[in-house]
Amino acid sequence: MRADGVLAALDRRGRAALPGSVLLFFVLLTLAPLRVPYLSDMLPLLPALVVFQFSLATPERLPGPLLLVMGVLLDLLLGGPGAPVGVSALGFVLIRAAVVANRRYLVGVPFLFQWFGFCILVLGFVVLVWLFTALWTWTAVDPIPAVLQYGVVVVIYPLL
Repeated sequence: MRADGVLAALDRRGRAALPGSVLLFFVLLTLAPLRVPYLSDMLPLLPALVVFQFSLATPERLPGPLLLVMGVLLDLLLGGPGAPVGVSALGFVLIRAAVVANRRYLVGVPFLFQWFGFCILVLGFVVLVWLFTALWTWTAVDPIPAVLQYGVVVVIYPLL
């Protein structure tokens, strides 16, 4: 009987740690030196995919402070000199808030509707990051890499 209590507690802790661990894995995966040409430049939106999916499935296990820490970590690891820190954190929190607010429209519907909702939210995320980067650096930022990142994550979403 005591073993069931320990296993149940271990199960609860594992379920609570899973969203943060998967998000950390995808944040670190964006830095992985892949041998595929140009693909590593298009991976930074994968953590947004994880935020969307876990906010849809179990939003209580993906708290705001965790999203803030992971977003700042992503910005610090990916950002070059002069890149704005905290834009990804803001985007993650906004994605979670939008999914939680519209969860009744996204849960229990065909996958195509979820995919469409994901496409809309990630487009907003891409525009937010691109706009903040352009304003922060006060230079014209090329939108082509952002559009390619958006295209890759939209295509990858159904595969995951």
